[in-house]
Amino acid sequence: MLMRAWSITGGWSGNIRSVDFWLAVLVCLLCYNFWATELWWEQVIGVMPNLLGFTLGGFAIFLGFGSDAFRELISDADEEKSPYISVSAAFLIFVAMQLSALLFALAMKGLYFPTPSWLFPWVEWIRVGRIAFSGLGYFIFIYSITLAFRAAMRIFRLSRWYHTFIIAEAENERISRETRDGDV
Repeated sequence: MLMRAWSITGGWSGNIRSVDFWLAVLVCLLCYNFWATELWWEQVIGVMPNLLGFTLGGFAIFLGFGSDAFRELISDADEEKSPYISVSAAFLIFVAMQLSALLFALAMKGLYFPTPSWLFPWVEWIRVGRIAFSGLGYFIFIYSITLAFRAAMRIFRLSRWYHTFIIAEAENERISRETRDGDV
């Protein structure tokens, strides 16, 4: 399911070409001194559970969004073309990235301990590896935050469509009422 959602949201090429991906790269590079030298995972562990709860709540609200007629209108038999599935996929990827960031941070925190003496010959490799994995973990964290914008944009697009749907329904109801009243 996750790979299907990944494909619907653009796959590797679509995600790498996205603004939110490059914004995450930029922010990650700007924060190099923080994640290369500090206990960056404390920030992730402090922020991510709240963001994850908020996201899951938003996803639940989205699933109940609009009327059955509207959900039927925005659903398509071809999942690749379905706006309803597109927003659901964006939320799933958003949640998956948040969970990845949290799990990665917890693992990095668990691996942070004094280097045992038998590993001293590889201490420089360990330091470089720690910095590389810290950068990857912090990037996943920042990218999971920037994906919020993608999900929000899809919800905004859907809300505009719902607005148009409501206006059209109201207009149809007005015409129907005028037709009934005129026939009597």
